[in-house]
Formats: sequence, C-alpha cells, structure tokens
Amino acid sequence: MEALFLSLLGLLLGWRASPGDPLLVHQNFPWLLLIPLLIALRYEFLPALFSIAVLGMALLWHPYPPDAIAELAAGFLLVALIAGEFAGYWARQEQGKLLQEEITSTRFRQLTDDLYVTQISLDRLEQSLLYQPVSVRSVLSELRNRIAETKGDVDARVAQQLLYFLNQLSGVQIASFYRIENGNSPEPLAAFGSVQRWYGDDPIWKKAVETRKSQTLAELEITQIRHYISTHVYDGGTGKSYALAIEDLSFFSISKENLQVIEVVFQYLCRFGESFQRGHKVLEHWPDCPAEFAADFIQLQGLSHEVQRAGIVVSYAFQASSASERIIERLQRLRRGMDLLWVHRASDTVQVIVLLPFAGAVAAEGHYDRMKAEIQECYGKDWETNFLDYQLFPIDKEDVQTQVGRILDMRTEEK
Repeated sequence: MEALFLSLLGLLLGWRASPGDPLLVHQNFPWLLLIPLLIALRYEFLPALFSIAVLGMALLWHPYPPDAIAELAAGFLLVALIAGEFAGYWARQEQGKLLQEEITSTRFRQLTDDLYVTQISLDRLEQSLLYQPVSVRSVLSELRNRIAETKGDVDARVAQQLLYFLNQLSGVQIASFYRIENGNSPEPLAAFGSVQRWYGDDPIWKKAVETRKSQTLAELEITQIRHYISTHVYDGGTGKSYALAIEDLSFFSISKENLQVIEVVFQYLCRFGESFQRGHKVLEHWPDCPAEFAADFIQLQGLSHEVQRAGIVVSYAFQASSASERIIERLQRLRRGMDLLWVHRASDTVQVIVLLPFAGAVAAEGHYDRMKAEIQECYGKDWETNFLDYQLFPIDKEDVQTQVGRILDMRTEEK
C-alpha cells in the first residue's frame, strides 16, 4: 500500500511541478528516485520493484526518448537492488540480535529456575540431614510397622507419626488427626504445628464429613482459604471413621499432586489398620504367616472389588534343605520395598510366597526371571537341585482363606 500510494503521490506532485517532465529526470536531482529507494530500504526489493512499475505508468501519457527510458529503468533498478540488499542484510542482523536476546533471556530464566530448584533441594537436603530422609515407599513401610506394633489400632502415637512423615514428605505445616465414632464430635488424636480449635463449619470439612469422601479447595472451587486447605476422610463402615484436616502447607507444596500423595498415605494407613485386625483370621489358621503379609493381602483383596489389578502372588516351592535356606535368605534380600514375603515350611517342602501389590502377570514373570538369574549366579547348583515349582495367583474377590489355602496347596494343583 505504501509503494502504491507513495508512487502515485510522487507522480501527481511531479506532474504538478513539471507537466513536461513528470518523472523529474531532467531536474538537477531525480527526486522521484527517493520513493523506490525508501521502499527498498523499508521492505526490500520486490515492493520497490512494484513502486518502479507504478512510476513507469507515466510513460503511458508522456513519452520519453527510448535511450532515456532504458537509462532510467537501469538506474531505478540498480538503486532498488542496492537498497534492497542493504535492507535484507540489516533485517538479518536485527533478527539475529533479537534471536540472541531471546536465547540469552531463556538461558537466564532457566538458570534462575535451576538456581531456585537447587536452593529448594539444598533446603530439603539440610532438612533430611537433620531428620531421617523419607520417601513415599519408606513412609508406607514405616507406618505399616507401626500398625503392626499396635495390632491394627490407629492410636495417637501412630497418628502423630503420620503427621511427622507428612511434614517431611509433603510440606505439611499445620494439621490435625481426628477419630469420629458413631456420629459424635471428632476426637483429636494428634496435631502438628500451631493447630487451632476444631472448625466444624468450614465448607471443606462439612462437605467431606457429609459425603464421607476427601475434599480439597480445588475440588470445591473455593478461591479463599477459610480454615482448611483439605480434609481427608476414611470411613470403614463400622461406625468409626478418621479425618485428617490440613490447615497449612508450605507455599511450594500446595499442588494437586501433593494433596494426592497426602490422600494416598492417609488412606493406606487407615485401610492397613482395618485390614490388620481382619488378618487375625488368617493368622489363626496359619500362625507362621507374617501379620503384615495378612493385612496387606486382605487390603489388596478388598481393592480387587474396585480395580482390575490389585496385585499378584508368586509362590516358589523348594525341597527342605540347608541349600534351600541359603536361596530363601537371598530371595528375602532381593525383594522390593513394598513386596512382602511369607516363608511357609511343611514337612519336606518350603514355600516362599511373595506378595506383589498392584502388579500383573507380566511383572510377576519378570520377578521370577530376575530372581532365577540372581540365584543361579550365586547358587546355581543349589537352584537346579532344590527348586521344585512356581505359580502365579492373581488376587481376586474370592474369600481370603480360600485364596490363601489354594496358594499353600499349589503342589497338588495342575500347573
């Protein structure tokens, strides 16, 4: 548009100034040459060429000598080419500078982010050096041991330990743990930080208690914190329930993922306590079964009603001998943090029953291959001589005692 209007304006002014020479080529200075020059400097060659073509329209009503036309065309084109090349070079230089500035800005921002992350990591490391380093797996394992000590009862000591772990793991600053029985007022079991009195009118608490489901600020679309950030509820259906009320988190811990971690740890603790108490039925029939194994098995068996793959059991059978004991000791050292082992001894055989939570057949086959490779590397001959068989048993909705009995009778079933 500029090339068109500037050129037409130049022709109009040239014709008004000199009707006999609209292109002003016979003047002391060819002023209309400035138009394609400026266009080329601003938009490079092609718009300048268009401007030259518009100026050339003057030849339609005012003839110039052929020699003069060729000379004019060559001069205009040469000026446009030179100015266009300079404009292109300048644009490339400017683009390079802008790109360099963007790269520098991005690197500076990344460096700032890395410095911030490093600072947070150092703070967490310093905290871990002062206290015991924790992870989700270590927290769940420690809570499981605490529940085993209390025979499945979630008491004040266990609740306090949970709040301590959540502070180390998820940045919980202020929180309370309550027990609610038969619809009575909540009984405080433990508190962490500067806890205020129980605030039953908080919308998050009310919604969580009414629905018996955990609630957060984000789920209720509440934009201002009144008292609680989230309330986590567990209802075992026996008239007794537990509630965890989070009042404050460290600023960088307030996220959906972090609240989900808190929910998982809280629900696991409550479920494990209930499952541990139910596991006494299994312990009555098989006293050598570890209490943690029975509780986790029952808990996963309950989850099998809600999820398709709650877990799987791998059962290894060996001949009873001193060599088998060495293999079993090796198997116990190779287990993962959440896996549980039960060593069941009969008259002439020994079974190693491995519980793999939330694993499927592929993971169980991989467990067998990995165990076999490790054992053969250390006790190759003992493995070949004493290993009898192994089988996989998915955890399903069947009665717990029936499932366990089928696992223990694996030698009598068809593989």
